[in-house]
Amino acid sequence: MEQAKPVLLEPVMRVEIEAPEEFAGALMGDLNQRRGRVQGMDSDNSSTIIRAEVPMAEMLTYGQSLTAMTQGRGSFHMEMDHYDIVPQMHADKIIATAKKPVEEEEE
Repeated sequence: MEQAKPVLLEPVMRVEIEAPEEFAGALMGDLNQRRGRVQGMDSDNSSTIIRAEVPMAEMLTYGQSLTAMTQGRGSFHMEMDHYDIVPQMHADKIIATAKKPVEEEEE
């Protein structure tokens, strides 16, 4: 199996965030920290709509973070888009975590 060089895949969500314009910078920075790829940004009156692709694992606590960053004035919608390869650094952590119970059973 190792000769086939397997990779881990993770679900990537299509995310659309709507918030007042004043929070756009903070939202973009937060999406970058979450391994998100911003696809576009539109302005509508005094609000901004940001479209991005973000790994699902990074979106699990996003609702709470968005509320805190926008003082409760932001909202988001997400839907499954595709699967993508997990970066090697994150894959190594996942594999190490999965191996722990197996190693404990062998002892």
